[in-house]
Amino acid sequence: MDMFNMGRVPPVTFGSGRVAKLPSLVRDIGGGPVLIVADAILADLGVTDRLAQDLAAKGIASEVAADVAGEPKDTLVDALCEKARAAGAKTVIGIGGGAAMDAAKLVAAIAPSGTPALEFALAAKPMPSDGLPAIAVPTTAGTGSEVTRTAVVSRADGWKNWYWGEELMFDQAVLDPELTLSLPPHITAWTGIDAVAHALEGATAGSTSPAGLLYGLEALRLLSEFLPRAVADGSDIEARGRVLWASTVAGLALHNCNTHMGHNISHAMGSLARVHHGLATGLALEASLPWLVARPEGAGNYARASEALGGAVDAAALPGSLATLMRACHIPAELPAECSDVTVAALAAEMKNSANHGMSQNAACPVGDADIDEMAGMMMKFPVASVAA
Repeated sequence: MDMFNMGRVPPVTFGSGRVAKLPSLVRDIGGGPVLIVADAILADLGVTDRLAQDLAAKGIASEVAADVAGEPKDTLVDALCEKARAAGAKTVIGIGGGAAMDAAKLVAAIAPSGTPALEFALAAKPMPSDGLPAIAVPTTAGTGSEVTRTAVVSRADGWKNWYWGEELMFDQAVLDPELTLSLPPHITAWTGIDAVAHALEGATAGSTSPAGLLYGLEALRLLSEFLPRAVADGSDIEARGRVLWASTVAGLALHNCNTHMGHNISHAMGSLARVHHGLATGLALEASLPWLVARPEGAGNYARASEALGGAVDAAALPGSLATLMRACHIPAELPAECSDVTVAALAAEMKNSANHGMSQNAACPVGDADIDEMAGMMMKFPVASVAA
């Protein structure tokens, strides 16, 4: 057996109503004051106020920063760091989708240092060693950010930057499926397909390992069964819980083995157009998988992934297995209208830039510049929707 590493996993508290455990978890890891970094919509829904009240009832002061709307920018992270310092925060809670959790983990890691976030982008500078403890509370089921050591934060011009480091790991994760019940069907589908991509890419990457296969294939099995159910009936708490757990397990596949062509293409697309990351990643995999499975490298793992998705145990069947799941989740084989101005050349150029190129090199087979050009063309062969999603 080849040598491999397994990344650490933060303690996970899972189950309906388990968000009530947050005050005791805060006391265990750092105490108050607490900075609550949240999606803006959660303030509108009253979720952040209830959380602040629950903390106050246990004598824990908090400040709500429900400032995340869409993918966070480094300027927002810097503003949140200033809020953390001004509040004297001892703990950070990230509650919401992947954007809120990515912002929260980065704030926790760098706020005490007073250093601007951009200085840590693309690992240009090591993360500080004196960060704050942090707790993740996902309210969507897709990113797996609660168990990964990465964060994606854009520059002011929208260009996506990656941040890496063990210091970005959360200290605790609370998975409460009741918090996902309000997700509309299309967001359930798009975030769920992001989890599918993490699982599939982690299990089929050039760097995959027994850990990547363990987590990735199990997540694919769960998602192929329960994601269509959650999309069809958002009140199905069993399906919500299974998809939420599968998202975390898929995040562990990503954490251990990283991504490849699906994320290479989707991150490039996200730098060119305002498109939901999960939707872009699912379509990017649908576009690139026929190219990937036509190569002999990684055929066994592609076949295992196809079987986990309910298809034939055959590498060549994997694109069809994924497409079947996409359609079962009511995701059409078309790019959103926001991508109408994206060209093949522009997409290929972004796929080759320093922030994205490394992902392409993690495919099971060699991927050169000409191959990237070809796959960019395959992505842009999808028809473009006439109206915005």
